[in-house]
Amino acid sequence: MKRKLILILVIFLSSVFISAQNVILSVSGGRIAIADTQDKALYGGTKYFPEGKLALRLKGNFYLWGSLGFLSTRYGWEEWSNKGVVAADTQGKNVLDKLIISGGLGYYIGFLRKNDISVKLEVGVCRITNSIELSKSRILTNETVSTEEQKEAGMGIRGNLGITYGIYKNIFAEVTGGYLLASDKVDNTRVKLGGFQLTMGLGIAF
Repeated sequence: MKRKLILILVIFLSSVFISAQNVILSVSGGRIAIADTQDKALYGGTKYFPEGKLALRLKGNFYLWGSLGFLSTRYGWEEWSNKGVVAADTQGKNVLDKLIISGGLGYYIGFLRKNDISVKLEVGVCRITNSIELSKSRILTNETVSTEEQKEAGMGIRGNLGITYGIYKNIFAEVTGGYLLASDKVDNTRVKLGGFQLTMGLGIAF
């Protein structure tokens, strides 16, 4: 978690020292769909997905963008080690932490100023990392029975389509939808790491 906060802070501080009128900074939160069938069965269909984004204007309405997003979710269960026992004697917990780093080229139509609407299209690449921790412990004593860690990571492509509305001077609100396509192969099984996402947020153009 500390590394995630440091990366978000770096994105923010970078925007302060880059020349004015060329920087767009935004933060958003929304939902991302878990595409992998097995992960979806364990953790549910969609999860909360906060993200920070830094964009640097190029010539005309083109810009470069980079973003950092993450989510954390868990799934718990109970087990009976002996048949005929009424109460479960062990409990398990799966924790999934997903880190998404993205970047690419964007183009917007319109102006990021009060009462104006802008449409933006972004394409780029993404790296998605799943950190999974599986632990099992005894219910009565909380004694750890077993722990296991697993990593899943892959490079892929990402596309976003967003609409912004200027609400005050150079501050704007935005709604963005898109798809992240990335996968990894674990034990000869293809694991989907991305999915559809829909977020709402606020931004500022320097």
